[in-house]
Amino acid sequence: MSRTIIARGASLAAITLLALTACGGTEDSDTEREPTGQADEQAPEQDSGADAADDAADDRADAEADDAEAAEADAAGAEGSEAEDGAAADSDAADADTDADVPGSSTEDGADSDQEPAAVDIGTEFTDEETGDVITVVSALRGNPTEYYAASDNPDGEMIYLEVAITPGEVYGGVVSQSDFVLDDDGDEVNYAASADDELTAAGYDYFDGAPRRDGEATGYIPIYVETTGDTLTGAYVRPEMKVLGEDTTVPEFRGEFEIPAA
Repeated sequence: MSRTIIARGASLAAITLLALTACGGTEDSDTEREPTGQADEQAPEQDSGADAADDAADDRADAEADDAEAAEADAAGAEGSEAEDGAAADSDAADADTDADVPGSSTEDGADSDQEPAAVDIGTEFTDEETGDVITVVSALRGNPTEYYAASDNPDGEMIYLEVAITPGEVYGGVVSQSDFVLDDDGDEVNYAASADDELTAAGYDYFDGAPRRDGEATGYIPIYVETTGDTLTGAYVRPEMKVLGEDTTVPEFRGEFEIPAA
């Protein structure tokens, strides 16, 4: 009888153990599962940090691309500005070359000049044996700016300021005239440009307005315009034939030539 009770007790214990196992185990098995739950909670936090890092990297890349585009735009603008400056400089140089093609003038009419007039020495002296006058062609000032009417639209002409000095003789009276000095103008002889005397004095030169012999020595400049100029020019002092008042006497013409050298 006692053996039967022990056998039943052992059977109940075994059944009870099997039932506990089927229902989910013991407290030990529940404790072993807790770390797995903590790992599952930490994984999303790690994934969120990686996403933030990726976003920051993308932002830096975008900023670098924007900087590069801005730098390229600045470089293009600088190149455009340099090109415009170069074009302006070329235009100025072309204008300067055009002006240089016109001798002694920066405009077609020769009224304005970018070049300073050039002084050349002559130093030719004549002695008029009939009157005793000593005539000296001292120098010439070439390439003077002018508004003289004949200079309008004429790039081939030139205004000359001729410097002369007169020591009159004592035999006759009268005047050594500015019109007695002439320059060769393509085969014609031209004398002083009367309307250019104001230009000459405005430029700071003394105008030779004739020299009365009774007044003694005289010097000054005579403006003479030639419509066709050249490197060198020829000229002359020509005292015309004179008749002596109260006498049946004629004093023959006197002529002395000179040359104006190139500037």
